[in-house]
Amino acid sequence: MKTLHGKIKMAAFDVDGTLLPNSQIHFGLETKNMFAQLKEQNIITVLATAREFATIGDFLEQLKPDYFIGSNGSFIWDVAKKEFLFKKTLIKEEVIQVYHEFKDDIKGISISDFDKVFKSPNLNLESWFVGPNAHNYVDFDEELLSHDNLFLITINRENPQELIQRINDYIEKHNLSMEVNSIWTRGLFILPKNINKFYTINYLCQKLGISTEELITFGDGSNDFEMIRDAGYGVAMERASEKLKSVAKDVAIDCEYQGVYLKLKELKII
Repeated sequence: MKTLHGKIKMAAFDVDGTLLPNSQIHFGLETKNMFAQLKEQNIITVLATAREFATIGDFLEQLKPDYFIGSNGSFIWDVAKKEFLFKKTLIKEEVIQVYHEFKDDIKGISISDFDKVFKSPNLNLESWFVGPNAHNYVDFDEELLSHDNLFLITINRENPQELIQRINDYIEKHNLSMEVNSIWTRGLFILPKNINKFYTINYLCQKLGISTEELITFGDGSNDFEMIRDAGYGVAMERASEKLKSVAKDVAIDCEYQGVYLKLKELKII
């Protein structure tokens, strides 16, 4: 049996569908204990998620990770020091431009701005993701958008593939400093150019003097692709697409069965 005991210095985890079943807001006891056990082994713990401050809820308090990489890599938050270690933001004028161009064609558009999310009037506030944090969602008002904390645009639309080409063409035509980062069956993410979870995890590794060969990552979605492919040991969840599994070193059973915890035990990391 393969063992990574003593070889891992950082563990980075996607949240939804990886550590936590969709629609739940409380982590299992094994998951909470797992973070404590990793720290006992002097392994740096990182949450790497599309969530930001408006949607992370009390997850940082529940798990106590060392770092929070949010908005698919747009920032690193030092949890203990309560300060940014890194951030790359969208340009306010470009965000306003994209909002007005596409708001009428889609189910909803939201813009992450530090601890609030600006939304189009048609955004569903009752979804499993938004619902628990709906109090942090406010109607779009370009006057209130910040200049230095616009991290992520989320566009909600069933089967978004047909929309992607239009968005890409619009971004290219207007030479905007953003790009479609990843898609899923009901929408897509737009981030600053060249930003993804692995880009920012790699930045953190370099800051801390850790090789990516000493990094283990867990994820289940298209926004986890680079961090699963490029980590020393990338683990895809059972529910992940075949595309994601094809670049992973290993597969873990799903979070409903504490798959991440069990995989770390199996690899003798904890």
